[in-house]
Amino acid sequence: MWHNWQLHFRRIPLFGPLVDCDARDHAATLGQTLIVLSLATAPLWLGGLVIFGTSSQASFTFGTALMRTMEHGELFMYGTALLAPMFWVALVDPPGTRVFPSRIIHMVLIAVIELIASAFFGLTVAGNNLRQPFIFHLSVAIFAASLTLLYLGTLYHSNRLNAAEAFKQDEQGFSQAYEEHRQ
Repeated sequence: MWHNWQLHFRRIPLFGPLVDCDARDHAATLGQTLIVLSLATAPLWLGGLVIFGTSSQASFTFGTALMRTMEHGELFMYGTALLAPMFWVALVDPPGTRVFPSRIIHMVLIAVIELIASAFFGLTVAGNNLRQPFIFHLSVAIFAASLTLLYLGTLYHSNRLNAAEAFKQDEQGFSQAYEEHRQ
């Protein structure tokens, strides 16, 4: 039953390859993603901290200060920046690794996100009056989708690198056993 479920789930675009990932892959990916996220968004949260620390209003909260750093669609830019490395990761298969799983759907979703985010960020920078809070909510959704694609892309890449190492170890073990058998 479990095997049948895996076979059916594996066919789901983008999420199917999760079947092949183990806890070690998720742990490594979570660590990498948190580091990338904290460093990539430092201007937002550090800017919020500075705004909060310099405010003279007693009722002003850190959440309000943080919102000021991203209320005009700034997350569009951060979402596109998070996805830039995924183009390379999804398109290039290092020697000895499997093909990147769900490559086509991953690339299509990245392209759609990049186009939407670039268009709206460009309109914002050009000084167009865009509908609020729609722009903020759209930028949050784009950023969340970017973060999801970053996590999945990193996870699948980590998994295929681990698989390549496992294949190498199996091959070395077989070679050693064969040499011992010959002697």
